[in-house]
Amino acid sequence: MIPLDLKANDLLKILDNSSDEIFVTDRNGKIIYVNPVCESHYGLKVNDLLGKSAYDIVEAGYCYPSVMPEVLEKKIRVNIEQETILGKKLIVTATPVFDINGEIEFIIQNARNITQLAAIKQDLENAREIVKRYKEEVQKLRKKQQKALNLITHSKEMKRLLGLAKHVATTDTTVLITGESGTGKGVVTKYIHQVSNRRDDAFITINCVAIPESLMESELFGYEAGAFTGANRQGKIGLIELAHQGTLFLDEIGDLPLHLQSKLLQVIQERKFIRVGGQDFVDVDVRIIAATNQKLAQMITQGTFREDLYYRLSVVEMEIPTLRNRRDDIIPLIYLFLNRFDQQYDRHHIISQDTLDHLVDYAWPGNVRELEHLMERLAVTVRDTTIMPEHLPSAIRQPEALFSSKLGHQLVSLNDAVEELTRQMVTRAHSQFGSSYKVAKRLRISQSKANRLIRRFVKSPKTEKHM
Repeated sequence: MIPLDLKANDLLKILDNSSDEIFVTDRNGKIIYVNPVCESHYGLKVNDLLGKSAYDIVEAGYCYPSVMPEVLEKKIRVNIEQETILGKKLIVTATPVFDINGEIEFIIQNARNITQLAAIKQDLENAREIVKRYKEEVQKLRKKQQKALNLITHSKEMKRLLGLAKHVATTDTTVLITGESGTGKGVVTKYIHQVSNRRDDAFITINCVAIPESLMESELFGYEAGAFTGANRQGKIGLIELAHQGTLFLDEIGDLPLHLQSKLLQVIQERKFIRVGGQDFVDVDVRIIAATNQKLAQMITQGTFREDLYYRLSVVEMEIPTLRNRRDDIIPLIYLFLNRFDQQYDRHHIISQDTLDHLVDYAWPGNVRELEHLMERLAVTVRDTTIMPEHLPSAIRQPEALFSSKLGHQLVSLNDAVEELTRQMVTRAHSQFGSSYKVAKRLRISQSKANRLIRRFVKSPKTEKHM
């Protein structure tokens, strides 16, 4: 019964503007009403359908299968999936309407177009298949990387450290790895991951220096849709969440902004966090390993690092010795890196004994990283088969010349000596690391001071002193 305030024409307007198809027949299958949506489903006008038999429409192939027989036989509501002549997929719900005698008077069919939904479903299946293939490729790469890690050592200290790393790898406890730049903190972290129960899951590295402070929180913890201007409309998963069930490596942890240290502490203690712009907690199962070349105890005193976070990170603390303090490893590492780069660049080299002596005697301020970079340089630049001392940088061939060549054998003023040593250290650090930030970290000075010294000694030849 139509409400008193709703006229028949109003009812027709409502039905005609429905986004779903409304298709009504009598008990004999004669079409007595259909709304305009049918035109996009069958390619037929409304007037072409009215008065026609629904059976004839099915017979002519405009849609298949028909829902009518089952409704008439069972006298119940029936749901089917139907395909039309235009390739549209419809979910059809046919509902019988009975007269006072209990006989079917009308059959009302409501049809919803699911073509786009079916396409989305297919796209989802395709995406799942692609993800499956990617996962298989990642597994292969992880196994390849595991074979390529090649941790070799003859040093007693390193053997002890790797033994401890292997032992703690079987647990999920947090680990703090300390040591100078270039000693191999990242390599030890990968070793712990690869011998742990999480080796088949993600290994995510976050360099706390490389990510700008303004982006750090959203990169680490992700954000909800519309969290801030310029954000992805769908939101974004953070790096911590990407490491779920795997290992999260926080490199240069000493540079993590103070206001984010409390959120990281929550991740470690409670295994959950809140995305930027979100309200609900996200649970995460992750093993955390942190590394730094800074003195965190001193930073705690200065108020730039949280004491409670330090204690949570340093449940197991490992300090990697410098290369100059593990000289037994220098020659094995020389051959490891040289063989690797010879294979990579299709070269073949041997090293003379004099060259090895120079390399063993060198102080290696850049540690294993400096040695690795030197071996790549030699593999690429030395045209002869044998690498001789003259192929080495002057600082390695004649380490005493780095300072004395400019000063000579005569005594000079202390200020001049300090000036020359400063120039040589800054020039060498800039040549090795390239950026004022890294020069500052290596020489343990402020970045502003590093900038001034670089401008003075490196980028302004007119001001360079010749002694």
